[in-house]
Order: sequence, then C-alpha cells, then structure tokens
Amino acid sequence: MTDISRKILNFYSQLEVDKHHRYKSWEHCYSYFCKENTELDTACLHLSFYLASWGMYRGSSFLLWKDYLIHKEVVSYLLNNRNLQGLNIETATEENFTEILSLIAWVKNWYQDNIKLVKGEYRLVNVTDTLATKIILGTLGCTPAYDRYFIDGIRKKDLSYSGINSTNLKSLSQFYKNNEAQFSSLSKDISHRSGITYPSMKLIDMYFWQIGFENYPKLTKNEN
Repeated sequence: MTDISRKILNFYSQLEVDKHHRYKSWEHCYSYFCKENTELDTACLHLSFYLASWGMYRGSSFLLWKDYLIHKEVVSYLLNNRNLQGLNIETATEENFTEILSLIAWVKNWYQDNIKLVKGEYRLVNVTDTLATKIILGTLGCTPAYDRYFIDGIRKKDLSYSGINSTNLKSLSQFYKNNEAQFSSLSKDISHRSGITYPSMKLIDMYFWQIGFENYPKLTKNEN
C-alpha cells in the first residue's frame, strides 16, 4: 500500500468503525449542498454542525455566541457559486484558482464586515483562513481546509506554502497530477464504500491533514 493510500484510508477508516464519527459531518454537509433543491435554513444547520464538529465553535470563537442563521448570507452566496462545487484539482485552471481565492476573501470579509456584536460587546471579529476554507470545503469542496495539521502536512512534503495563494494551489494541483492514479483509485474505493463522491480537494485535504495529525500524537483526536 502506498503512503497516499495508507494515509487517506487511515482517515476514512474511522468513519467505518464509528458510523456517528465527527468526520461524518463533512459528508452530511457537503452532500446537502450538492442537492439540487436546498432549503436555506437547513443548509445553515448543516454548515453550523459541521463547523462545530471541526472545532470552529470552541474557545474564543465568535461563532460560539451566534445561532446557526448567522451563516444565512454566506450560505446563499456559496449556493450561487456552485460552478466551483467538486472542482477537479487536476484540471483546475488559473481562473479557477483566482475564483477560489476571491471566494475565500469574500467569506472572510462578510463575517468581519457584518458581525460587530459578540457576547454583548462591540469588537472586530477574527476570521481566520482556517474558518473560511473549512466553510468552503464543507459546502463546495473546492479547496482544502488550511488548518494547522494540513499546513504542517504540506510542509513536510516540501510543497510551496507561504499563505493561501495561487502558487500553493498550483503545487497541490501538480501533486495530485503526479499521483493521479492513486487518488483516482481511492476516489472510486471511497465512493463505493460511502455512496458519496469525494471531490479531489477533499482527498488532498485528507492526505495532508492526516500527515500533520500523525505528527502530533499527544494531541487528542477532537482537536484540529
């Protein structure tokens, strides 16, 4: 078994061992956003629980103090950009990368511009790259989620990273192309097991996230 297969299947196997594993939240959220007829409030609920499952509602997060409808405008905007949904990283163009970067910036700016009151106090909210890309991964599946494990993973494989930019996205695309046969086989395998087509960006996310996760054995599995 190759390193790519081992890492991705190590990640995915946890969903098979525990049918209610937190990793399933991505499947529920992404699958709902892929439906032809999505109901806005329900989509917000899916997004909220997925984000909570992946640690975006803990600690000092401004989202902890908001209900699920805080995402309504963002969800509506994302649903209007479904041309990027399930984007194949192997065939992604420079224009696609520009669209992804613009989408990340839009998501960050919306929360920063529209949320002024948190826990009864007026303040500027901190919308991280991690939050913005987790939102997009869970809804459109066209970018990996740039959290600390993923970033550590790509650095360990010596891929270009100095922030989320076109150069980094291109390096991910090239990595996928160089290993297309393995990723394609895994995509078919996971689709057969789950009944869900995992987009290429999700497979990339799983692979590098697992590398970073395994590099922090002392951290509990509910951290990210």
